[in-house]
Amino acid sequence: MYKKIGVEFYCGCPFDTEPDEQGRFRIFSGKCGLKTRTGSPRSYLVEWEHIVPAHAFGKHRECWTKPDCSFSGKSLKGRKCCEAIDPEFKEIEADLHNLVPAPGEINNDRGNYFFAEIEGERREYGTCDFEVDFRRQIAEPRPAIRGDIARIYFYMEKQWGISIPPDKRKIYEAWNKEDPTDTFEIRRNDLIEKVQGRRNPFID
Repeated sequence: MYKKIGVEFYCGCPFDTEPDEQGRFRIFSGKCGLKTRTGSPRSYLVEWEHIVPAHAFGKHRECWTKPDCSFSGKSLKGRKCCEAIDPEFKEIEADLHNLVPAPGEINNDRGNYFFAEIEGERREYGTCDFEVDFRRQIAEPRPAIRGDIARIYFYMEKQWGISIPPDKRKIYEAWNKEDPTDTFEIRRNDLIEKVQGRRNPFID
């Protein structure tokens, strides 16, 4: 999907579509003004981010809280347990509609936070228009991808029953209108359908 485009989701930074010798995809930060907040080695590497976090669709599953989970002789907890013993969790986790390429540091900073709007424009990742409010546990994406995020949340709710809190639903409904689908989002939807047999109807 990203072979020809080679642009990560949160900052719009180009990245190498061929992996390095360690299998990593490097972001060309100098072409988009991305800077690191913490100096983390993940800052300029692409990671595959779940827009709806694994915690949101895993925390209520038995595997997530199972006290005696083991697989292949290893003791596992939380997400690792679900990945090992829960086939439906693995299917949800691997749903391509919910996965986007993102800078590793921003993926880590966003964590399990919902998306919302943050007052002010405090930029901690260079010129990348992405803010995280750690105290309020929310993240604000750039306007050009807000509709994409809303439509992914709506899809995950419809397909997998992952409810959206009423206050966030109001925000995402507004974002869906303010940022309509674009050519790449439609093309991506077509390609994902070919791979896993399901479309995101909210893009259509």
